[in-house]
Amino acid sequence: MSDLLSRVQQKENDFLIGRDSESEQYLRFLTSGTPDDKNIWNVFGTGGVGKSTLLDTMRRMSIEQDCVFLYLDSRDFHHAHDELCKRLLQQCEAPLSTPSKGECNLTESFLQTIQKLSQRTRVTIAFDTYEEMDDLDTWLREHLIQWLPNQVLVVIAGRTPLKGQWQLSPAWRERVKRIPLGSFDRQKSFAYLRKCGISSLEQQKKMWSLTKGHPLALSLSVSAFSGDAADWEDSGGEDWFDQLVELWFREVPDPDIRQWVESASVLRKFDQESLSFISDEAISSDMFTGLCRLSFVRKAARGWMLHDLMRDAVCKMLKERSPSRYRSLLVRCASYYKTRINQASRDGSGSWELGELFWYIGNATIRWILSPSAKGQYYWDLLTKDNVREGERYIARRYAEAHPVVSTEIDPVSNRIIEQKMDVRYDLSKLDAINLWNYLELGHDIVKLLRTNEGEIVGLSVIFPIHAETMPYLLDDPLASPYFTSLTSSDYEHFLVPAHRPAGWFIRIIDIANSEDATLTMEAISLLFSFMISGGFLIASPPPDPLFIQPHLDMGFQEVPDVKHCYYDGVTPTSTYVLDTRGNKLELLLEDLLQKSGMQEPTQAVGETSLSYPQSTAPKEPSFMELLTPREKEIVQLVAQGKSNAEIAANLFIAEVTVKKHLKSVYEKLGVGNRTQLLRMFLTQGS
Repeated sequence: MSDLLSRVQQKENDFLIGRDSESEQYLRFLTSGTPDDKNIWNVFGTGGVGKSTLLDTMRRMSIEQDCVFLYLDSRDFHHAHDELCKRLLQQCEAPLSTPSKGECNLTESFLQTIQKLSQRTRVTIAFDTYEEMDDLDTWLREHLIQWLPNQVLVVIAGRTPLKGQWQLSPAWRERVKRIPLGSFDRQKSFAYLRKCGISSLEQQKKMWSLTKGHPLALSLSVSAFSGDAADWEDSGGEDWFDQLVELWFREVPDPDIRQWVESASVLRKFDQESLSFISDEAISSDMFTGLCRLSFVRKAARGWMLHDLMRDAVCKMLKERSPSRYRSLLVRCASYYKTRINQASRDGSGSWELGELFWYIGNATIRWILSPSAKGQYYWDLLTKDNVREGERYIARRYAEAHPVVSTEIDPVSNRIIEQKMDVRYDLSKLDAINLWNYLELGHDIVKLLRTNEGEIVGLSVIFPIHAETMPYLLDDPLASPYFTSLTSSDYEHFLVPAHRPAGWFIRIIDIANSEDATLTMEAISLLFSFMISGGFLIASPPPDPLFIQPHLDMGFQEVPDVKHCYYDGVTPTSTYVLDTRGNKLELLLEDLLQKSGMQEPTQAVGETSLSYPQSTAPKEPSFMELLTPREKEIVQLVAQGKSNAEIAANLFIAEVTVKKHLKSVYEKLGVGNRTQLLRMFLTQGS
C-alpha cells in the first residue's frame, strides 16, 4: 500500500465516528473466520445515514487484515446474471480470475472461485443500494447466495430492510442479521464536529439541533461552515437542507406521493385519518401504503413518522415556497388534535394528543420540551414502603449535585436559540420539607418516582388528590394553605368530597434530575397533561422563577388574585395558579388557546367533532354563523336544539345571565329581534 493511500485511509478511520459496534462485529468476523449463524448482514437506513461509508470501512478493514472484499453497487452494472458475476469475478485476485469461455458458465465459475478463496482467507461480498436490484433479488437468493460457502459473509445494504421471502422463509430469516443505521446521538455528533474543527459548544448545539445527528447532514453543514457562526447563518448555512431533501425526494418520483409527503411533514405522527383530515381530502389505501414504504418513513408507536430531519427540511421548503398552504396545514393539525381531545374520555388517555396540540400552539419553551418525537425510556413508579428509601436517596443526590442551570437550546420550529437560566435556590427549594413517609401514610398514589428502564430514579412528583381526607394536610402545607384558607365557606365545601371522587389535584412538586434534557422534561410535562385532560381542578404554586411560571401560564393556568406566600426563599412573594378543566371547560380552554395562538380555523365552531370522510355529506353550517364568536355559535346550536336559557347555562357551566348577554349580542349581529326569529333563520339557512 502506498504512503499516500495509507495516509488517506488513516484519515478516513480518524473521522469514522458512531459505528463502533458494527466495526467491532466485522473485525470479529475477519479474525475468527466465521460470521456466527447469520452469514447475511442486512444494513439499512435512510439516504445519507452512512450505509456506503460503513461498507467502505469494511473494505479498508479487509485490506488491513489481508482479506477479500468484493463490492457491487446496483447502479454500476446492467442487471443481468452474467454481468453481475463478471463484475465480481473481475475483483478477484489472479490467477483466480474468470475462466476461459466454454469451461463453465459465469455463475458456476464465480462459485468455484469463491470456494477456493474462502479456503485460504476471509471473504465478504457486499451489495449496495439493494432496493434497486429487485429484478435480481430472487435469482441472487435462490441461485447464488444459497450456494456460497457458509464461511462467506454477504452484506446487503439498502434503504429498507429485506422483506418478502427473506422474512417469510424461516430458513432465510435465521440467516439474516439486521443492522439498522440511525443518526448519531448528541455525544457522537459533538465528537464528529470537534474532529472537523468546530470547537464552539454553542455552534455544536446549533448544528446538532438542526441536523438531528444525521451523518450526511452533519457533513454538509460542516462543509457550509466558514468558521464564524454568524457568517454561517447569514450566508445561508442551512442550504444543505435543500440538498438533503433533493436526495430523499429521488425516492419519490410520483408527484401525488410528494404532495402527501408534504402534508405528512407537518404532522409529527400520522395515519390515514390524520392525513385526510389536515388535507381535507381522503388518501387512498394504495397511496398511503406507497407513502409508508419510503425509506425516510418508519412505523412509530402512534402511526407513522417521517425522519425528523426530512420533516424539518420539507417544512422549511413548504414555508418558503407555499407559505399559505403551510399555514393552512398547521391550522388543520391544531384543529385535528383539538377534536381528538374533545372526543377522548376524561381519564387521562388524551394526554398525548394534548401534547401534540401544544406543539402547534405553544411558545418556544413548550416546543423545546415537546421536541423529542417520542418519549424516552422512562416510567412512573408509585411510592411504596419498599422504595421510599430510594426516593430519599434521590432527594439527597439532587441536593449534592445541584448546580446553576444556564443552558442554550434551539427552538425546533423557528431555530432560534433559547437561553434557559434557573436559580439553583428555587430548583432545590421545591424539595424542602418533602417528607416521603408522611405522604405514604396519606395515600399510595400521592408520590411517584420517575425511573429509567434500568431502574435509576431521575425524577419525583408529589400531587395530592383534593378531597375530604387530604384537606387537613393541605391546610397545613405551606404552599397549599394560602389558597385553601382564602376560600369562602361555599367554595371550601366544594372540595370536601369522597376520596374515590376527588374534586381536583394540588401539584406540590414535579421534579426531574436534569432540566437540560428535553426528553426528561417531556416526561414531567406529560404527567401534567394527564391531569389536565382528566377533567378536574388543578392548583399549583411553582417557584417565583419565569422558568417555572411561564409553562403554567402557557397551558392556561390563571393567577389567583391576592393569594401570596414567601415559602421558597422567605422574601419573594409567590403566587398560586389554578386551571379548571371540569365539564366542557377544557374545550373552552383549548378554543381560547387556539385563538391566542392564531391557530383557530376561521369557521370552526365549538363542539365540532366530526372526523368522518368524505365531509361533503355533513350538514352545512348556516353562513351567518361566521359572524359569531365560538361561544355565541355554541349557544345558537343549543337554541336550535330547543333548550331554554337555564338548560343552556347548566350545559355550559355558566350563569343564566351570561347566556342572555350572549343572545343579546347574537340578536344585534344578525338583525333579529327574538329567539323565534333566530330559530327561523337557523333552520332556513341551514337547510
